[in-house]
Amino acid sequence: MHSSFRRTSVALSIPAVLLLTSCSDDGLGDTDALSGVDLHFTDEGTPEVILRSPLELEEEASRVLDRGDGEDLDEEQILEVSHAVADPSSGEIQEESFSEGSPSMIYLPQMQEQSEFIYDSLTDTDLTVGSEIALFEPANAETGAQATLLVLRVEGQSPAFAEGEVQEQDGELPEIENEEGVLPELNGGNDGEEPEEVSTEVLIQGDGDEVAADDQVVVRYSGWKWSDGELFDSNWPQDDEEPDAGPAGFPLSSLVPGWAEGLEGEQVGSRVLLVIPPESGYGESDEDAEEGAEHELAGETLIFVVDLIASAEAPQAAPAPEGGQPELSEEDIEEMIEQMEAEQGGADGAEGDDAGSDDAGNDDDANNDAENEEETD
Repeated sequence: MHSSFRRTSVALSIPAVLLLTSCSDDGLGDTDALSGVDLHFTDEGTPEVILRSPLELEEEASRVLDRGDGEDLDEEQILEVSHAVADPSSGEIQEESFSEGSPSMIYLPQMQEQSEFIYDSLTDTDLTVGSEIALFEPANAETGAQATLLVLRVEGQSPAFAEGEVQEQDGELPEIENEEGVLPELNGGNDGEEPEEVSTEVLIQGDGDEVAADDQVVVRYSGWKWSDGELFDSNWPQDDEEPDAGPAGFPLSSLVPGWAEGLEGEQVGSRVLLVIPPESGYGESDEDAEEGAEHELAGETLIFVVDLIASAEAPQAAPAPEGGQPELSEEDIEEMIEQMEAEQGGADGAEGDDAGSDDAGNDDDANNDAENEEETD
């Protein structure tokens, strides 16, 4: 994706591990060694990993703890997964997402590239939605990684593309070759007049929740320049030989304004055509701007086709600590000024003319600090 867009992987980050030694529908590797692992929850919904004895395996292993009663997992879909990372010697939780109510998203083809062990543990054990599975990874002396016990629960799954009813275009915006689950293509040139405002058209109508302008979204997308129809960015594989990096996730607030303007109110599951003029994209082009001073897409009207796969509220910024700076009364302020003047007078008497030079230097430092703060802001 273009550097101006911030991409975050939707796959749970798991270190690479060794290949498997055995396989069954109960798990992989030495499943019996994990028979003493149980997952429980407190009344508040916080997970607890119970171990009958410390895990001291030398190879990776996984075991299905509970087989859910949902649909079978589809290897081409995105899994919604809650997880807990526990100390394999004590079961102490080191990190967890169960109590947050915001599952991670795992795109299985991408996970296959990251970790054959986790991929096969999820796909070769007849897991269904609702299943819980424990995965053990031994310590790695080469990388310094500690032994890890990971417990996952599959909360749900969804297609890695828009899914719904294909809509007929009205002809006012560029024509798109549009088929569910297939790379969209810009069909021919753009003979019409460029829109002066962000313009949208739903190509596939989904039935999910509506997107808010400040949401985080998970999407498939392609982008073209209106001027010449050139494809400048896409996270769809462009041919069968190209690896599929999978959907991308990011906050709408981190993108050009036209994305939030155009996608607000659209439903998850939809494919949306966006036409974004320069003022809602990368701005107008300035002929007098120095080379490299403006974005290479400045002045361009942009065409995007976006598959809305998932959407969620963006994390809120941490609140400022309560209390902050104490409020001072006028008497407190006068007292502080008198104390500073007294200290300054003593310093002047002791150091003579040099004290004035030091004071000037401090003023310069203060001015520099203020300028730096302004630049940072």
